[in-house]
Amino acid sequence: MNRRLTLASILALAFAGAALPARAQAAPMVVEVAASAHVLLLLADGTLVALGENRSGQLGRPKAIRRFFRAESVPLPAKVVQVAAGEDTSFALLDDGTVWAWGRGYSGTLGVDLKGATERHTPEVIPNLQGVSQIVANGNTAMALMADGTVRAWGALPAFLTGGREVHPGVTQPLQLAGLENVARVVGSPSLGFALTKDGKVFGWGVNDRGQLGLGHQTREPQRPTELPTLKEVVSIATVAGAAVAVTRDGQAWSWGHNGQAGLGNGLHGDPGDPGQLTPRPVKGINDAIEVKAGSYGRHLIVRRRNGTLIGWGNSDWGQLGAGISGDHQPTPKPIKLPEVEAYWLGGNFSFARTKDGSLWFWGEQSGAQGLLGAKGNQRVPAKVPSEKLLPQ
Repeated sequence: MNRRLTLASILALAFAGAALPARAQAAPMVVEVAASAHVLLLLADGTLVALGENRSGQLGRPKAIRRFFRAESVPLPAKVVQVAAGEDTSFALLDDGTVWAWGRGYSGTLGVDLKGATERHTPEVIPNLQGVSQIVANGNTAMALMADGTVRAWGALPAFLTGGREVHPGVTQPLQLAGLENVARVVGSPSLGFALTKDGKVFGWGVNDRGQLGLGHQTREPQRPTELPTLKEVVSIATVAGAAVAVTRDGQAWSWGHNGQAGLGNGLHGDPGDPGQLTPRPVKGINDAIEVKAGSYGRHLIVRRRNGTLIGWGNSDWGQLGAGISGDHQPTPKPIKLPEVEAYWLGGNFSFARTKDGSLWFWGEQSGAQGLLGAKGNQRVPAKVPSEKLLPQ
């Protein structure tokens, strides 16, 4: 009798166990996001997940036309430490200091001659580029900050960097930008970029017809790397279309350049005839900034503050500024209602943030809202991304 009861109990437990649902997979910790119309997610274990548009194979899988593809892993030979997303290209910096690239490469953006092809969906290493500490992608160009503090660039480079003659369709061999050394971080593009040095100085290069370089004057010709004389102790810098913002150690945000995308944060939106703001001026109402970042389309800016909140300005036609504002431009800085932010990233018309509990939040253009949230229309305030959307399917 006891034996039959024991056996029945065992069978009952077995059937009950079989009916239990499988344990949900733990939500991945996202340590970096890079985006254009596609999204690259770097996870804490050094693996890379890609989702979104894939018209040139930038997701690391055969190209296909659809607005938003689900998340899948990108196979790479070592741990990834940083990612960057160009217009239709993807880059991964590995822990061995090499850079791997895939996607559209017509302009030499992948660092190789594709010999008649215009794109490649399989990641491959960029030859003759080792000892990299940061990778930057912008449109059909890329830049690498080297471990020795110098900067290199390739792709559709402007003529002033290639001896006065534009190379068509682009430069595959990374070129060193003369005049830059001791660099800690680089932003922007080869046509208009900035380098932040390890001692807090800022050097800018490129177009300066409307004061984009903050030098106090305009120039008809693009400029070689030149130090901004009025900025010291800079800890963070970002640039949008024609304007730039720097954060200094005292928490102040400074802006300069052209205001076509309301990037100056001064409550105004410039028109095509705007002469530009030639020197850095403080952005009113911000004295507790930690860092500033810009969307890769060069249209919106967001600052992280010491209290763990965000505040942004610029273009918000797709809701990418996250303050719930309707309309094309948000010229005055507006706070975003999302507390305890410990990291954030802007790309294309998308914005992302990670809060202290490890959650990933999204706001911005409707294709991302549909693919990440299952929502229709633009997402104008932060919404938590379900963990299953971040996991390879």
